[in-house]
Amino acid sequence: MRFQPDPRFTFDTFVAGPGSQMAAAAARRAAEAPGTSYNPLFLYGDTGVGKSHLLHAVGNLALTVRPDLHVVCRTADELVDDISSAVSAGTLQAFTDELLESDIILLDDVQLLAGRSRTQEELLRVWDEIVWTGTQIVLAAALPPAEIDVGEEFRGKLAGGLVVDMTPAEAETRLQIVRREAARLGVEMGAGVDEALARLPLSGARELQAGVGRIAEAQAHDGRQLRASELPGVVGIRDPAAPADEFSAFVLDIASTVGQLVEGEPWRRRLAEAILRHEGEGFRTRRLETALEADSAPELDALLAGYAADLEKLQAIAAELEALGAEAAGSAVLRDPDRLGEAEALLAGARAAAERSRPAPPPVDKWYANNPEKVAWRWLALDDRLIEELA
Repeated sequence: MRFQPDPRFTFDTFVAGPGSQMAAAAARRAAEAPGTSYNPLFLYGDTGVGKSHLLHAVGNLALTVRPDLHVVCRTADELVDDISSAVSAGTLQAFTDELLESDIILLDDVQLLAGRSRTQEELLRVWDEIVWTGTQIVLAAALPPAEIDVGEEFRGKLAGGLVVDMTPAEAETRLQIVRREAARLGVEMGAGVDEALARLPLSGARELQAGVGRIAEAQAHDGRQLRASELPGVVGIRDPAAPADEFSAFVLDIASTVGQLVEGEPWRRRLAEAILRHEGEGFRTRRLETALEADSAPELDALLAGYAADLEKLQAIAAELEALGAEAAGSAVLRDPDRLGEAEALLAGARAAAERSRPAPPPVDKWYANNPEKVAWRWLALDDRLIEELA
């Protein structure tokens, strides 16, 4: 079960965008000071957002800082098999002893523990002792704890530390991923090829990196640099219409999920343009996408105005959190207008923390303020001083 370091998955090779900055910072903290801040640290998000990369980056950095650490790394399926084998062999106690003796436990694909009651029971049996002894637990899953079909007590353990939502990389981060992988492999691309690859509908960093690898192979085979128009065939994406610009590519992508866009419905194009613009700025647009998929036109002006107002509030909250020096200033919540309530709660907590950290005001002499005799003495003293100065 011991962790085997992989130099490909480090914090240096991880490209953190707006949707993953908080997760990367929390993971680094867990690696540098295991068991002292967030325990457990629970990372969740769609495929390709970098959960497994950060999980391995924790192990790599921890062993770089302290090579003597005992780091355990398993997927949920591997853990289920480990426990089943230990039960069959009568070595369950030895297995749990190894967990208790570890310094860091990394567990991937936690959502696959749904329905695995025996594994949940064994983890519950030692969970508190693991945490109390300072062992750092870092978990990764496709779903948040509240949506994983496990027992209530086990769900509470999963959510008992810091839970961080990792959202897909926006356009600029995808481009950075492509360029960094090209630099790592020593691949030289023609003008605009890196940007064209970043725009293709590839889900996450792994597919983007694999795309760079395929470009390298194709260029080595052909002895020339590829053109942007050749990319879909090289990376295995069917490109029926070869869109002429970014917006056309976006519309084709939307069409594949919601059906053919209806000709002569300007509201759809206006809404799609708004989605593209806000996604390019790094914000989640789920509210607008839901409206675009509807059969009938929404109250478009009200919808866009409400979305813009919530964005403005989010930006104001983000600015104040940054001014307060709050760690939550990098939260993915601040990129999602549908989570405005959570953002307001983050700000309230940061304000309260800042208020607690302020020095206490000097004590007020309530006896002086409320005692007529003392006030009278003060006035007599002022009168005497005035008479002396006039004399």
